[in-house]
Amino acid sequence: MKKLMIIAAMALSTLSAMAQPQQRELSAADKIQMDMQNAFFAGMGDVLQKLEELNKAYYETDNRDSVAELMKPWQKIYMERQKAYMEKYPSTALASAFLRAELGRMSVDEMKAAYGKLDETARETSSGKEMAKEIATLERVAPGNPAPEIAKDDFVTGKPFSLSSLKGKVVLLDFWASWCKPCRASNPHVKALYDKYSKKGFDVVYVADNDSNPDQALKAIDEDGIKKYHHVLRGLKHRTSAEGQFAGYDDSEDVSKLYAVHFLPTKYLIDRDGNIIGMVDDESLDAKLKEIFGF
Repeated sequence: MKKLMIIAAMALSTLSAMAQPQQRELSAADKIQMDMQNAFFAGMGDVLQKLEELNKAYYETDNRDSVAELMKPWQKIYMERQKAYMEKYPSTALASAFLRAELGRMSVDEMKAAYGKLDETARETSSGKEMAKEIATLERVAPGNPAPEIAKDDFVTGKPFSLSSLKGKVVLLDFWASWCKPCRASNPHVKALYDKYSKKGFDVVYVADNDSNPDQALKAIDEDGIKKYHHVLRGLKHRTSAEGQFAGYDDSEDVSKLYAVHFLPTKYLIDRDGNIIGMVDDESLDAKLKEIFGF
């Protein structure tokens, strides 16, 4: 469901940072991008308004599945128009904004190909620069490369933790959140795998996207029976202005940024030498652990 909602919100957030000029001065490239955005959105009629209304309703109701169904036809219209624009104008500044919204859905090769089509102005936009960073990150976490270090306090035990301390073990790095239903639905499966392989050198590290509400993560950890594993917070913090207003994010300690995580759940498998085996889902994780441990 989280993935669905991110797709639904793309029309609302593609250029959200640029829609707040009071927070920072726009570059010349970003101004060009904003003009293109305004022209594109002006041609969308009431599509954006409907998506915004439904997105608001989604977070205000307990019956989210029904709201998500109502979103689908409006999502389809938006995505069809965005695709048509991308096919016709793949090099523009606005194209870079649309591509930014696709981070996490494109492989590094697809990202490189799309980035290669962008003109100089598009590459100088904030979204173009984010694409360049994303490509570099994806290359760093490609299979066979060392897993980026995670050194934080375990927020369950309060003790210092480092990913490198688990060298010699096969490690599942599981990015999740207390509010993520698919994440929590996967926990029984992770527990079963741990019970099966832990004595052979398998361990689990959970990275919770709960910096603003760690108590909710602790509650979910207790409810799901996953307390005995390693637990760290993502590290994404809110910035506030002198007036106490939200002023963006501080991602200087954001673990998800190190691993190019844009959706939850996201899982990486790491070998005994501390190198990345690759991203996995439940099915591929089963197969890979069977291959590694022989049963």
